[in-house]
Amino acid sequence: MDTEARNCRICGREIAAARLKAIPDTLVCVDCSEKIGGEFELEVNLSATGKAGSLKKTGEQVEVKRKRKPVR
Repeated sequence: MDTEARNCRICGREIAAARLKAIPDTLVCVDCSEKIGGEFELEVNLSATGKAGSLKKTGEQVEVKRKRKPVR
């Protein structure tokens, strides 16, 4: 994604350059993001590895996915 100037999908104001630099794929300005409770949701999955039948965890793997909330 580029950091070229663009307008907020909710209020139509220009999104600040600093926000575009920090989150290049953002579609909303800071004010609107705060109003809707954030533009993205994080989905965290934990998985443990171990021997079959054992309750002992030998390691944990963390996977984080970022999903965009619907923007009206």
